Parts: sequence; structure tokens; C-alpha cells
Amino acid sequence: MDQAGILKALQEVGLPEKAASIYLSLLGKQKMTISDIARQSNIKRATCYEYLDLLLNKDFVMRVPVGKRMFYSAVGPKKILADFKRKTVHLEQKINEMASLHDAAVHKPRVVFYEGKREIKNIYNDIFKTVADVYSIFPPAVFFENFNEEDYTEFDRSNAAYALKTRDLFVVDKYYKKIKEIRDKNGSADKIDKKLPPWFTPMVHV
Repeated sequence: MDQAGILKALQEVGLPEKAASIYLSLLGKQKMTISDIARQSNIKRATCYEYLDLLLNKDFVMRVPVGKRMFYSAVGPKKILADFKRKTVHLEQKINEMASLHDAAVHKPRVVFYEGKREIKNIYNDIFKTVADVYSIFPPAVFFENFNEEDYTEFDRSNAAYALKTRDLFVVDKYYKKIKEIRDKNGSADKIDKKLPPWFTPMVHV
């Protein structure tokens, strides 16, 4: 019998080491006195009583009175497995409840307000430094309300450096030609853009 392996398994399902040793001592015996258990498990009598109470409360051990003497007997090991499975089901239910609370907090929409050119520039930088394909609808006039040509040149180059591919739809306004000149000058085989139809009006406020 792999006694060490059994002890470890009993501890893994929640039994303290000494309680597991006492239970293991009782296995294979019809019944044992407290003196027998203490001797077999090498645990002091007073400590045996303490852990026997724990095992009795879990119904892993039962008392067997014979005359004026009290004996103890181990309940079948499948009782421990059934108890563990019941706890696992309960734990899974509680974990699912906790997961729902966590998901609600993590995925709850947040409204963040940014002020000033520097903060808006940080937003663009975060977007342009996405290592993936980037798709955008870009209104040049709105951009140039806050930034200049040098800023767009920097953004365009950063976007080309990080994004795998960019697919941009441009609003055709008074700054569209300037945007195109900068993009063509910077160049990139992975940049594709198209003009939006004249009737398209962006609902963008920066």
C-alpha cells in the first residue's frame, strides 16, 4: 500500500495531516480503541481525541461501543470522495457568482474625460501603437483643429511602424489633400485609404 500517497491524497481533499494518519490507521481494521489508534498512528492520545472529533463530525469515522469500552471504525473511503465532490460543486457555484461580479466590474463601461492637446495626443499614440490591423474613419479638419502638419507626420509614421496594416476612410474636406500629401511622402505598402462619399458627415468632437 502506498501509504505516503494515500496520506497526501487525504490532505489534498482537506484533511489535516494527523487526521489523515488516524483515518489511515483505522482502514483495514474492524475497530480500534483510542490506545490502539495512538500506537498505530504514533500520535498522542489527547491529540487523537481532537482529530477523531473532526473525523466524526465529517462522518469519516464512527463510534462503536462494546460494553463499557469505546471503539472507533473508519467509514468507507468513497464517503470522503462523495464529500469532496459535494464541496466541489458548491465551490464551483460560488466561483461562478464571483466571476459574474468580477466580469461586471471589469467590463463595465467607463467614461473618461481628457483635456488639452497633450492628452488627446496620448489617445492617438495609444491607438497608433496597436500591433494589429488598424481601421479608421478620419476627418482631417477635426484633426487639424488641434494639431499641425508635423503632428500628423509623426502619427502617420508611428502608425506605419506598429500597425500590421492600416485601412483608412477619409472625410473629403479642406485638409484632405494635405493629409494625402503627407501620407504619400511617408509611404508604406501596408497603408490603404479611400475617400468617403460627399454626403458623409462625421459626428466627431475632439
